Amino acid sequence: MLMEKNIAILEAAVKEAARQGANIIVTPEDGIYGWVFTRETIYPYLKDIPDPQVDWIPCAHPGRFAPSPVLERLSCLARSNSIYVVANMGDKKPCNSSDPRCPSDGHYQYNTNVVFDSEGKLVARYHKYNLFVTEKQFNYPKDPGFVTFNTSFGYFGIFTCADILYHDPAVVLASRFQVDTILFPTAWVNTLPLLSAVQFHSAWAMGMGINFLSANTHNSTLDMTGSGIYAPDGPKAYYYSTEMDNGHLLVTELSSRPRLSPDYPAAVNWTLYASQTNQLPSNKHSFSGVVYHDLFSFTELTESEGNCAICQHDLCCRLSYKMVEKQQDEVHVLGVFDGLHVVEGEYYLQICTLLKCPSTNLSTCGQPVETAQTKFEMFSLSGTFGTSYVFPEVLYSGVQLAPGEFEVLTDGRLRSRATTSKPVLSVTLFGRWYEKDPPHTHQASSVPAMLPSQALLPAVVLALTALQALASDTFIAAVYEHAVILPDPTAEPISPDDALALMNKNMDVLERAIKEAAQKGAHIIVTPEDGIYGWRFTRESIYPYLEDIPDPVVNWIPCTDPSRFGPAPVQERLSCMARSNSIYVVANMGDKKPCNSSDPKCPSDGHYHYNTDVVFDPQGKLVARYHKYNLFMGESQFNYPKEPEAVTFETPFGKFGIFTCFDILFYEPAVVLVSKMQVDTVLFPTAWMNVLPFLTAVEFHSAWAMGMRVNVLAANTHNTSLAMTGSGIYAPAGARAYSYNMKTEDGHLLIAQLDAHPRLSPASPPAVSWNSYALSVERFSQNDHEFSGIIFEDPFTFTELTKPGGNLTLCQKDLCCHLSYKMAEKRDDEVYVLGAFDGLHVVEGEYYLQICTLLKCLSTNLSTCGQPVETAQTKFEMFSLSGTFGTSYVFPEVLYSGVQLAPGEFEVLTDGRLRSRATTSKPVLTVTLFGRWYEKDPPHTHQASS
Repeated sequence: MLMEKNIAILEAAVKEAARQGANIIVTPEDGIYGWVFTRETIYPYLKDIPDPQVDWIPCAHPGRFAPSPVLERLSCLARSNSIYVVANMGDKKPCNSSDPRCPSDGHYQYNTNVVFDSEGKLVARYHKYNLFVTEKQFNYPKDPGFVTFNTSFGYFGIFTCADILYHDPAVVLASRFQVDTILFPTAWVNTLPLLSAVQFHSAWAMGMGINFLSANTHNSTLDMTGSGIYAPDGPKAYYYSTEMDNGHLLVTELSSRPRLSPDYPAAVNWTLYASQTNQLPSNKHSFSGVVYHDLFSFTELTESEGNCAICQHDLCCRLSYKMVEKQQDEVHVLGVFDGLHVVEGEYYLQICTLLKCPSTNLSTCGQPVETAQTKFEMFSLSGTFGTSYVFPEVLYSGVQLAPGEFEVLTDGRLRSRATTSKPVLSVTLFGRWYEKDPPHTHQASSVPAMLPSQALLPAVVLALTALQALASDTFIAAVYEHAVILPDPTAEPISPDDALALMNKNMDVLERAIKEAAQKGAHIIVTPEDGIYGWRFTRESIYPYLEDIPDPVVNWIPCTDPSRFGPAPVQERLSCMARSNSIYVVANMGDKKPCNSSDPKCPSDGHYHYNTDVVFDPQGKLVARYHKYNLFMGESQFNYPKEPEAVTFETPFGKFGIFTCFDILFYEPAVVLVSKMQVDTVLFPTAWMNVLPFLTAVEFHSAWAMGMRVNVLAANTHNTSLAMTGSGIYAPAGARAYSYNMKTEDGHLLIAQLDAHPRLSPASPPAVSWNSYALSVERFSQNDHEFSGIIFEDPFTFTELTKPGGNLTLCQKDLCCHLSYKMAEKRDDEVYVLGAFDGLHVVEGEYYLQICTLLKCLSTNLSTCGQPVETAQTKFEMFSLSGTFGTSYVFPEVLYSGVQLAPGEFEVLTDGRLRSRATTSKPVLTVTLFGRWYEKDPPHTHQASS
């Protein structure tokens, strides 16, 4: 009954929003049932909310899961009004004693956000990670959920209330996942002078450079008010009122992809101005005061204008100001705080603030105040921040914002544009130094980086925009397999000139390939890992080959400004290749970063070495830099980065992500880029040594593209003595172009056309439930003559295909593999087996596999089954392979004799069967479902798991 009353109010708001043309509406945290609960009393309000992967429209199928009238009604609200609906409710999940964290009452309870699309489908579910101190009725989730979803009007992320004060998931969604808009249900109690809802939420949107849709509960007795629709350049609409207890609807329009907008704010170096200017005079009459339990240092603004500074620990704040008139009954101060906030949560702050005191008694400075009389002709505030996360606040009398009346300069100054239109309560640079936060007290920390402008259309707490009118539906991709010119093996470093001479020899070859690709119309070309200098190095001998590669935010074209960051001849040449040929160039090289003893992880030689991918746009600008996270066991010359980097960039022909070689076998960053950040195309420089029967380059990379439903541009090095060959341009439906050549030492250029947005293509494969068929059928007959064999050090279970056709089932642990087949002819000199493996692979990396495979044995001796074989003579009239996989990440492989792919000759059904379309055109080496169960992987061995 209570929830029905609240939903009835929300329904009226949803209908009105839709009537005004809104595409999405956000409703508040606790908006359906409130917050006055114990763990026991909230239980009747909770519902079991399934994972959105179940593809469920509660309005159309209300009985599919446990009864949930709230989910059904929210779904119908969205569906009947053709609008996305965001709501907050409670989720319950049963558990038992096998889970050591299971609460004594046998269920987890989560503060949960849900999103229904305009068809009523559940598309997102987020469990609040940073619970407020009073939320005893809820459990903390095991780890932060980085919840995102795509729409026709942008890429969205979602979190709740207190989450905004922490790194995970808030900063990760904005900085790493690069979402366009944050959805933010909240029940925010205003805390002046620095943390009122409209003040801090608008500042966070500006500081993070993102759209932010904030829906607050309204309860004036608890000082809960303040909702808004915020863009990176300021609020588009907001509401703050403690005088009435009525709800309020806000509707406005936003740019759907703010980072691509011409008026998107430039990147800010928050400490630049303050650290480079001469020391301003510091008032000797500084005093202490408390703001929200934090001990600030203050100095009074005794004159009507002036320049002053005040420091605390490592933070010095600088202020230039001029009042319209110095009021005798008002006191303003400059304040600073540099330290750990420890009340109602622990987080490290660096704050510079100009604020009004409640009275002329200086002991009141820092206490809440809502009104003022003093306007300022000008102010300019800056600080020597140690963090790059700073949120600029300007708050006027009456707790009103100041849209358009101030600006943030790229050197870190928060400055008025003109005389303030209203009296000033506070002007603040609110810095969050996440690296200095203590560990999350309930969970391990996790972490896991120019298009035409868009039209603006109406939205509720957001906006609709069509796909880019001038963006391309297709593009031409190129990859180059390069026979690298290698240096002579040496443990001693050679001279930088000799190192550059070798790199120039390789770049001469790459440049010819880039020119040819551009002449043939390619928009982007990928070159291989180690393609510029090879791989024969120690840590010492690689050093002359390395360059210091800056963060792309510096906005640098090395070709036109080569010496801006010191000598960088390789970056300069790559930039000029891109610029002179008007093509995106992707290359792999080495990055070096100095460090010292203040960094406990700093190597003894005083610098980090990173295996690094770089991307230059057609103007030659550095637009992406990626440090390889999953180093192969022989890469001792390089360091592991501190955390995985999810690197993406936008082009007129889609959103791109990038990672390197061994990364493809792990969850981070590879799966994160595709599943969470929704890139269209993956760029993949690699130095891949082929390992039959499952891990040849063309076989596995094409299967990964199909399993992940993404374009993959894979450029391999070419060295037949190390079995390095195999490059390709892969679409979700299969290979568009590929090359595998173990006969010559020549490089090879591949060019093909791809869909820019494969998920939107009619040819995009549907989602697959990989275990649906295998779980629904009875086991086929099992061969009594099972035997064991080894594939790449993993102990497989095999059974021989003794007949020319039939049905077989083979199991290992929890994985049962089902095969139906018919050979064109059963040969006496060839043996095929069905194999299964369910376990942890532990050689050259540790990762959990589930594999079902039909494969040819090396000889008729069964002990050879699983050993590499490159040729076969048996064709199959049909095959159908499936398995009871515990993972949703399965990669379908079909490999023909001669290590050749089979594009268009097989299909994956939505029930998980890998099936031939007709008789195979060539003899079969393997038919494989290669499953990766990432959740069962051990932690990353060189870094904290992220």
